Amino acid sequence: MWVLLKPAIRAAAIVAVLASTGCSVARDASCKCPKPVDYDEATLKKITQALRALPSDNVLHQAMEDYENERDDLRFCP
Repeated sequence: MWVLLKPAIRAAAIVAVLASTGCSVARDASCKCPKPVDYDEATLKKITQALRALPSDNVLHQAMEDYENERDDLRFCP
């Protein structure tokens, strides 16, 4: 299915799924840190190609940068 989607739509779908995996306010206060998804090389290559295909001013570039920073922050999560 992912192969059939346009790169911009595929990247937006990835961002939406990843953004929804965090802890929510409605959950228990002892919410644990989410485990980042471990992408294989083929998937990382597809993501990179999809991002490169986007116009340089596309909002998804910023969203993916924000996601990368959040993944980095998870390394310090207790």
